[in-house]
Amino acid sequence: MTRAWEQRRASAAKRRRGLANPLLLIGGALALVVTVVCAIESSAWVGRPFAGFLLMANRVIPSAGLARWPATQGGDIYQFEVVTVEGSPLRDASALQELVAKLPVGTALHYRLRRGDREIERVIAIRRFEIVDFTLLFGAYLACGVALVGTALGIRYLRRSNPMATATAVALWIIGMWAITATDLYGPYYFYQLHAVLECFIFASTLHLALVFPHPKRIAQRFPRLIGIAYGAAGLFAVVTLAGLSDPSAYVTTHRLAMSAFGAALVVMIGSQLWTYLRPPSFEARQRVKVLAIGTVGALGPQAALALVAALTGGHAPENTLAWSGVFFPIAIGYAVLRDDLLGVDALLRRSLNYGVLTAVVALTYAAALAGADAMFRGQAPAARGTFVVIFGVCSVAVLLPLRDRLQSILDRMFFRSAYDFRRLVESTSARLASATSLEVIVSEIKHAAGEALHPEWISLNVPRCGHTAPDAATAERADDAWRAVDFERESRCLPFDTSGGGLAVPFRVDGVLVAMLLLGRQLSARYYGGIDRSLLHTLANHGAVAIQNALALAEVKDLNTDLELRVEERTAKLAEALQKLRDAQAQLVQREKMASIGKLVAGIAHEINNPLNFIQGNLHFLRQYTDTLVRTLETSQAAVRDGAPHLEAALIRIREENEIDFILQDFESVFAACDDGVVRTTKIVKNLRTFSRLDMAEFSSVDLHEALESTLTLLRSRLTGFEVIRDYGELPRVECLGGQINQVFMNLLTNAADAVGERGSIAIRTCTVGDDRVRIEIEDDGCGIDAEALDHIFDPFFTTKEVGRGTGLGLSISYGVITRHGGTIEVRTRSGEGTCFGVELPVNAVVGSDSNSPDNTAAEAPEMTVRGDQ
Repeated sequence: MTRAWEQRRASAAKRRRGLANPLLLIGGALALVVTVVCAIESSAWVGRPFAGFLLMANRVIPSAGLARWPATQGGDIYQFEVVTVEGSPLRDASALQELVAKLPVGTALHYRLRRGDREIERVIAIRRFEIVDFTLLFGAYLACGVALVGTALGIRYLRRSNPMATATAVALWIIGMWAITATDLYGPYYFYQLHAVLECFIFASTLHLALVFPHPKRIAQRFPRLIGIAYGAAGLFAVVTLAGLSDPSAYVTTHRLAMSAFGAALVVMIGSQLWTYLRPPSFEARQRVKVLAIGTVGALGPQAALALVAALTGGHAPENTLAWSGVFFPIAIGYAVLRDDLLGVDALLRRSLNYGVLTAVVALTYAAALAGADAMFRGQAPAARGTFVVIFGVCSVAVLLPLRDRLQSILDRMFFRSAYDFRRLVESTSARLASATSLEVIVSEIKHAAGEALHPEWISLNVPRCGHTAPDAATAERADDAWRAVDFERESRCLPFDTSGGGLAVPFRVDGVLVAMLLLGRQLSARYYGGIDRSLLHTLANHGAVAIQNALALAEVKDLNTDLELRVEERTAKLAEALQKLRDAQAQLVQREKMASIGKLVAGIAHEINNPLNFIQGNLHFLRQYTDTLVRTLETSQAAVRDGAPHLEAALIRIREENEIDFILQDFESVFAACDDGVVRTTKIVKNLRTFSRLDMAEFSSVDLHEALESTLTLLRSRLTGFEVIRDYGELPRVECLGGQINQVFMNLLTNAADAVGERGSIAIRTCTVGDDRVRIEIEDDGCGIDAEALDHIFDPFFTTKEVGRGTGLGLSISYGVITRHGGTIEVRTRSGEGTCFGVELPVNAVVGSDSNSPDNTAAEAPEMTVRGDQ
């Protein structure tokens, strides 16, 4: 199951549930509204006269200001209450703003300030709030808050099913909203009370973050109620704060306590990150927290120091500078996610980022094209614009997939420092491994794929029967140390696992038997091997293990063949025994050739079958939930009836509404319909596969050749992508034959045609009757054709014109054997550089040849055939 499929399943489930992630939606909507309001109101300060200092609704001067304001230099007026202005008592903060708005900039006002038993008098001139003031004060708060809230929502979206990630998102959201609402403390006071409540919770959320992010700490696991106690204390503190919010002296006290607790929590947070880095539970944990620890110290260290200084000095420190370093903490989190797969969302993040950019590109292109069309067809009929939109839509569909792959490659290089496309790399490598027969070629392909995709310091592959392939001399010592740390004989794991020093070991198994082991050093980029890297290596190991086993078997056959030639010359008496061994080995090789052909289809067939099956499985989850809900409803209703509840009908209606029984009954039909569609799709795929393999036809039976051709084309659909398949079917009677063997012939001919065509071209399939008792099938391609030198040998066993590692030269030999045993003929027409046509004729009624029921029996002698080369 791929991450992309998991995303599609999650989207389908979200549509059925209606409101799939209320925490994300509510948090995002609230943050958006608050941010927009605060941004608009704070930007309205630009160009407005102000008193030269900020003032909260309770007439207290907050610990927020800039060094360029003479009134706040030294912080000696912070946390003081404004008692009088020009000798008149100040009613509220709005009255001061109204007074300042009426006077010219530069007018000096006399203030009497009070804090506890201390009173001071200050003369402060009115100033104009400039864009620089907005940027240094409000801009810093908004940037920090938006970054923290955005990080929280991103974590919640990417890992919503992870409790640790949810806790982290909640903690970051609280701190971010506290920073955003701080811009509203000085007017118009829409979120004044909300900011006060959030200020009481920031110490609890910071402590929560320290205990669970990026890894749960032992103290949090040992005392799970500790976090709940912290939030409970914050809630009580918030009640006390709200009760005294309008009292200046009470607010100064609660604010000082809140900042002291916040500073202490920041110290705990910094210590937690450093401890995880210095004493990590695993290499993975240290890699993932390495960048985060540095970012935590750099971002939160100044905040902790400033918060503690402000608390100790009674607020005589500009607390607004907290935002300047705080913005770097979400940057450190984002960098750790991209560089070290911090939250284990590497593949999902890649796909989400890619589809987001793709959507933006398509939308912008469409808007630009639509604007151009309006300008081009201005004054013309609306049909012209409609035609242009249709043409644009068709062109967009044609370039969508190539554009998606290209964007994915660019984004992987830019953000993830990797250059491989998982899907394409698996397809291309699997295709090469499936056709490779040389162990050296297979080892080279595996090492090349792993090296080009992951860039490890060194690569070493151990095949027990051949020994391990050491890396270069500079890193051979480290590879030997890694091999000594792995117990090759007793290793039973199937998935890639970590080794000392940040390396990775990948076992290659076939039917539970370990056939090889691949060891990788640390990545040159110092990245941790993420989930998509391990998935790639596991898939590579599955295909590589089969290829290695086939190569070893073929090597044995070749060795046996060579030895046989020598022994024939020396000991003619043992020729019969040696020949029998060779035939047995050839039979095994033919079987492996068939498996290699089927192996090329595995990725497509498995994906086609897994999609509907996993879709059914996803719907079963909802059926179980609905069943549990119905059972609970029935039990509750029975209890209400049994206890004789008053107003029984109303009670039953209420139970029905609380458990959403109407919605469940309505959704049952769509869920069952989706399951039924999945079953139909799976049955169709299995039917095509069964038609191709003819597992239920071990003897001669009546076969529809058109159906056999179509089932073969269906299974080769991924291999024939980009080709034009032309069907010219005549009326054929049913033919008595071995369906499985005839399907093998069709697959070999169609695969050879696809290889000859290359990346683009056409394949034509024609059928007709020949006389009253024979049928003819022709498969023609417009590829490169066959040279005259090779034409006389194309049906010879082991003869191939393909490069080393891509073919065994048995496909046409097997096809010839099958056709001749059925009493048919096979011929080829070719013109070099223009194409090739293979024609097969079969009798309608069975003509049983020698050993016809043995599908593995192929002629060892050079076959007789009809060839015609139009050179």
